[in-house]
Parts: sequence; C-alpha cells; structure tokens
Amino acid sequence: MKLKKYITICGVTSALLSLTSCNDFLSTLPDNRAEVKGPEDVRSLLITAYPEKLYSMYCEYSSDNVVHNVEADANTKPFYDQIYAWEDITETDNDDPRGTWESCYGAIQTANAALEIIEKAGNPANLQAQKGEALLCRAFNHFVLVNVFAEAYDPATAASKLGVPYNTRPETTLKPIYTRESIAGNYEHIAKDIEEGLPLISDNSYSVPKYHFNKKAAEAFAARFYLYYQKWDLAKKYASQVLGSNVKGLLRDYDALLALPSGSDGFKNRALKFIDPSNANNLLLIASYSGLGRIYGFYTIGARYTHSDFVAAKETVEATNAWGSTELKLKGEHVQEPYRKILFPRYPEQFEITDRIAGTGYLRTTQVEFTTDETLLIKAEAEIMLGEKEAALADMNAYLSNAYSGQVELTEQKIKTWNKETKYSTPQLPTPRKQLNPSWTITPEQEEYLQVLLHLRRIETIHTGLRWFDVKRYGIEITRVDVSDGSKVTVTSNVLKKDDKRRALQLPADVITAGLAPNRK
Repeated sequence: MKLKKYITICGVTSALLSLTSCNDFLSTLPDNRAEVKGPEDVRSLLITAYPEKLYSMYCEYSSDNVVHNVEADANTKPFYDQIYAWEDITETDNDDPRGTWESCYGAIQTANAALEIIEKAGNPANLQAQKGEALLCRAFNHFVLVNVFAEAYDPATAASKLGVPYNTRPETTLKPIYTRESIAGNYEHIAKDIEEGLPLISDNSYSVPKYHFNKKAAEAFAARFYLYYQKWDLAKKYASQVLGSNVKGLLRDYDALLALPSGSDGFKNRALKFIDPSNANNLLLIASYSGLGRIYGFYTIGARYTHSDFVAAKETVEATNAWGSTELKLKGEHVQEPYRKILFPRYPEQFEITDRIAGTGYLRTTQVEFTTDETLLIKAEAEIMLGEKEAALADMNAYLSNAYSGQVELTEQKIKTWNKETKYSTPQLPTPRKQLNPSWTITPEQEEYLQVLLHLRRIETIHTGLRWFDVKRYGIEITRVDVSDGSKVTVTSNVLKKDDKRRALQLPADVITAGLAPNRK
C-alpha cells in the first residue's frame, strides 16, 4: 500500500507527472523548473496544479458525522485515533494533513511557474485560458490550506488571526523565508485571484474539462469561497451563474446510479458512476492518492470511527427532518454488525499497479470537488442570509425533489413546526438541530431556515469533509461519545467548544521546526 507520495513545493519537473518526496518544503532549490522550455508546455504543466492529497478523510473524522463504534475498536490505527480526538498529528498516513500541506503548496508552485512562463512570454492571447486556470488553482489550493490550518473566517478577528503563507511567485532561492499571513490577507488574495482568473477560463482548452477549472467549476468555487467569506450577495451571484434559471437536468441523475446493482459489488460500480465526468452535476474532479475507497467501502477499515447506523438514525439521513421524508433515492448501504457503517458510493477504489507480479501499487480515488447539487444549497444559504426566504425555500425544494422519492415539499410551516418540536442536540439525545454560534448575527427566523439548510448540506456532503467546515463556520460544538450495541451512549469529557483552538488543525511538525509559527503551543 502507498504510504507517502508528495509533490515538493520547491521543484517542478519537466512533465510534472512524477512526484518528489520532500522532508522540508522550506529548503529545496527549485532548479528543475529550467526544464519547462516555453509557453507550449503550460497546458501540460497545469495538470499538476491540483492537489493530490485532499482534506476529506481527516476533516470528516474531525466532524460530528462520525462516532466511536466500540464494537469495532480493532479496526483503527493511531492516526485515526488522533484525528478523531482533535489531537496534534504525530502519525503518518496516506490521508494525513501533512500530505495536504505539501501537495497544495506543490500545486501552488506549479501554478506560479505557469504564471511566470506566461508573463515572460508577454502574456499572449493564446495563453489567457491557462493563465485563468493557474490563478484559480492558486486560489483554490490556498483556500483549502487556510480552511484546514486556520480558524474559520470572522471579519472581526481575521486581520489578527494567523492564516497560511500565500505564495505568488515561484521559489528561486535555496531557503526562502516564509511567514504566515493573516486570515484576512489570505481571503483578500484568494478573492483577487478568483476575480482576475475567472473571466479568462475557457471550456475549450481541454478534451476532458471536468478535470480542470472549467467555467462552471470556477463559478462554483467562487460561490463556496464567498459563502465562507460571508459575502452573501457574491455567493448567490456565482451560484446563480452555475445553475441558470432552471436547475432541472443539472442535478445528479439518481436513476443512472440506481440502474446499477446494490450490494458490495454494485457499490463499487455506483461509486465509479458517481465520479463520471459525463454527469451533468459533476463540475470538477480531482484525482487523489487516498485510502477513501476502502474507508468508505465494504471493508472493516476505519470502522472504529464511522458514520454509523446510530448517527444516521439520530442526526443525518434517517433522522426526523423538516421535509417529512427519509426516502432518499440513493439510500445508504449498511455494512453488517459489528462494523455498522452506513455508506454512500462517493469514492471508488482506483488501484494504481506498479508491479503486476507482486500485486503492489498505490491506493487512489477521485474526489468530486464541486457539484451543482452543493452549489444549489450554497445559493439557498446565501438567500437565507439575504432575507430572501421564498427563494431559499424554492431552492431547497428543487434539491429535495431531485434527491428524494415521491412528493416531498418543504414549507415555511413545516420548518417552524420541526424547529419547535425538535430539541437542540445533546450528547445523550442527539438530533440534527445544533446550537449555532456563527460570527455573524442571525435572526430567530433565519436560524430556523439555517437549521434545515445545514441538515440538507450535511446529507448532501456526507463523507466529503465539508461538514467540518460548516461546524467551524457556525461554531457548532461537538462532544465525543462512545456508542456500544448500536445505541448505548457513553459521554466522554472530550468537548470541542465554539472557540476551541483545535478547530484549526496544527501545522505539520517539520514545518513548525523549519520556522513557521504554530497554531498553538
């Protein structure tokens, strides 16, 4: 099994298809960039401007989407234990935060190298689409990093809170000096790169545009970014550009998924169909070195901490909700006791064979990073914050009519009734309705709508790690519990408070040793 595979932040190979291990990204000379000969190489260069180590696994394990399944205690490893407990990570893994750090900065280095080539070529018209893609890639990689390794954006504190280094030029020195920019500075730079790059994006640049920042993917990224930035009008603007005036035919085609068999064998084929670039709802696909295909597959791997039948029944897909139906078209698959996984086919296992005789290679998967489905819910959330509750209700109903079987309709009265009858979640009696502590002001009516919207987001983004960012944005507190026999709850003393510094994952140890300020001491 693959243990580590990193792009170095400090070097770019001629084809940029091979990856280099790097123990210290602050001390490698970028001398390989000389092998990139000219503007004609920019298109192939940008293939590796996307991270090959994403955030999904450890962000999902940090969230309230998983609990400790006591019967499956043997199905873990120290890395999982540390992530679930919000500890500083000392273990290494295929899906660890250090991999994201190095992979994202390696991708940023590639984007900056491409931008430098374009600049030195005189910024020609035939490379404007590649310039746009490079800017979007640089923005996206920094967006991932600041949301993983810093606190959620809060306009009142962002100027004084540590973000991440924002790199805008290729490295040319042996030991460059890096400093952590503020969160506010990070967001300002990301916004600048998005606004400059998005108009340049062309869907005609690649034969399979969904593995690159095509126009709709770039707009979906802008919508998510501005939602996190609390720029509700811009979040709605870009989401609307993705979706147009009629979302019918743009959302996930569940009939195509359901036409494939269920069960363990069918699950793999459904996962492959889920990531199919021909799906209208899939906007950006990112290939990754990852074990997610096994963690969220019919295996015992990762069963100690999992989206179990307990979480499903109390908080997510099978919990009592405001719209009155739990009949998802694509139902979760149950892995037998004692493992108790409730899974959705999102991550196919794509094994890259390196030695056919020995049967060895690398675990891979593909992440659907942006979809029209999530973008529709971004639009609804922005509308709630803009006071446009009728528009938000219409968008939530458009989502429900596509994802659920039968006649499902959400009304204002249903929202009010569910909020009145559903108590706030507690460790002993969990519900989907969490105490919200956002950094911005919300009215009681907005909270009612947001409770429903966040429940829908939680279901739509299950397994992806995006729930963790919602937990951070809304200051949702989490108490870790041990669940035995499927329903017996033992409450632990490990509580993630709304202002808990552990919401920002600690920087990799070697990065701190190299001189960057840690999140906490």
